[in-house]
Amino acid sequence: MVNKSVKKDFLLALVLVIAGAIIFSAWISLSTIGPSLSNGNRAQLKVGDIAPPIRAAGWVNGNPTENNELQGKVIVVDAWATWCGPCRLQAPHMVETYQKFKDQKVVFIGLTTDDEELLPEIRQWLKETGITWPNGYGAFDSLMAFQADTIPQVWVIGIDGKVVWNVDSEPKESLEQGINRALSQIP
Repeated sequence: MVNKSVKKDFLLALVLVIAGAIIFSAWISLSTIGPSLSNGNRAQLKVGDIAPPIRAAGWVNGNPTENNELQGKVIVVDAWATWCGPCRLQAPHMVETYQKFKDQKVVFIGLTTDDEELLPEIRQWLKETGITWPNGYGAFDSLMAFQADTIPQVWVIGIDGKVVWNVDSEPKESLEQGINRALSQIP
């Protein structure tokens, strides 16, 4: 009787481990599509393309699209989601970059497809990551127009409304270098 019980427990444990491995693998592949700002080629809105309008169902930390707040400024658009582990890993770098440029003609905007139902989680995520700039939720249409097929994803938009930098920029340069290049275009 002990042998049957041990075999049964072993089989149950094995099934649970396999199921857990499958779920973990699926989660990893979904959340690590774009784990850093230095990943290789990914299809997206390209450097030189005109950036689409930035729209969201609602905003946390202010609405930057009101009152021409974006006019004459470099815009850094960060695509993220509350469930995205790499987005959380990238957040400290984004906060550090924001601190470097916040007193210049640079506006940071976060966009997520997470909808209003996740507003408590969105607010908590922003608080935990230290992100204080405006973030639009329910921004599915904008992120589709930006061709954000992976997250995290970041674009720098110049004052002419064109994408100046993304992770595929050639020659390879950092986000900070892309922002500086966009700032150098301001008369």
